[in-house]
Amino acid sequence: MSGSARASHRLGFLATALLLGLLMASLPLSVDSTLPSMPLAAADLRVSDGTIQLSLSIFMAGIAAGQLFYGPVSDRFGRRPVLLVAFVVFVAAAAGCALSASIESFIALRFVQGLAGCAASVLGRAIVRDLFDREEAAKMLAYVMMMYGFAPIVGPILGAHLTVGLGWRAVYWFLAVYGLLALAIAWRALGETAPERRLDALRPGPLVRTYARILGSRDFAGYMLMLSACYCGLFAFLAASATSLINHIGVSVESYGYLFAGCMMAYVCGSWLSARLVGRRSIRGMILTGGTMMACAGAVMAGLGLGAVDTAWAIVLPMAAFMFAFSFIVPAGQAAAMSIFPDIAGTASSALGFVQLSFSVLTGLLVGHFADGTQLPMTIAIGVVSLCPIPIYLTVVRPGR
Repeated sequence: MSGSARASHRLGFLATALLLGLLMASLPLSVDSTLPSMPLAAADLRVSDGTIQLSLSIFMAGIAAGQLFYGPVSDRFGRRPVLLVAFVVFVAAAAGCALSASIESFIALRFVQGLAGCAASVLGRAIVRDLFDREEAAKMLAYVMMMYGFAPIVGPILGAHLTVGLGWRAVYWFLAVYGLLALAIAWRALGETAPERRLDALRPGPLVRTYARILGSRDFAGYMLMLSACYCGLFAFLAASATSLINHIGVSVESYGYLFAGCMMAYVCGSWLSARLVGRRSIRGMILTGGTMMACAGAVMAGLGLGAVDTAWAIVLPMAAFMFAFSFIVPAGQAAAMSIFPDIAGTASSALGFVQLSFSVLTGLLVGHFADGTQLPMTIAIGVVSLCPIPIYLTVVRPGR
């Protein structure tokens, strides 16, 4: 931890993990809690289901755009002010969604909400890099992701109860209140962590050279591609699991929610274990262990799909194992990638997030394009990407770096 960052940020290790987990959970909550409300929102706004689903794609587009924005801005102005302003915009956009009278305003505000909401994710990684060295950062990210992982478990259940009890607009009021609470806590507890302000961070010439420096690093590119493969598997599951399990396998909507929660619980448990193992095992050991587990889980899932084993457990159990492995690779890989550029951690975090999200969204679109009503496109996609992390790590990232 740098001296200046330590002087400004006075929270302990676990308190910092709790704070960052609270802030970063705003993004998955903004997705998962809104899913049950979409049919009622479509009826109230007098649009088709396809049109209301477009709002989720626009939200994801806002996240993608924000990935490249927040890093350089935070390198120029600092992490704390940028994060606080982003949460102010997030709260305003969520409240605007709750008050929307037309689909046009609703979709536009969802874009703004996605643009603002991704700040916590981008800046959270940069803050961890500001405060901790490589090994400590991996441990911190594992704890943060463990808490972050509760959002996809709680979100759909909470969103369903709010929608049934108070209407679809109540979900967005909840997000506004959550954002306001996060803003208040960040204002009170988060100090500035950026080691220095880079005055040229937003100038076009230096910005292009900075991104060229980041993307030109062989080691960073290796970690980035390895992490992208992990996220591609997760997005394939998000894109097609509901259709596969509900429409093809025949599970109920309620059962799907619990099965989805089971996969995320495997992720949370894995994050807890990986946090305990960091320090006892090297970053390389964590990546290779997680990569081996992921390859096995993906191969089993693809094999069961190709064998037309049409049971829920043939999808859920391998995916739970995939998510357990995911929690080993991702914190270690992100910490290692971010350690390469300590002087431009914000911009590096932006590049990492943008590439991960771009590959992931492309995977989701491909799975949707080849959808045939069965689980096969999803299971093949997960099987293919699960085999990628170890070969990428061993061939692209140079040992000892």
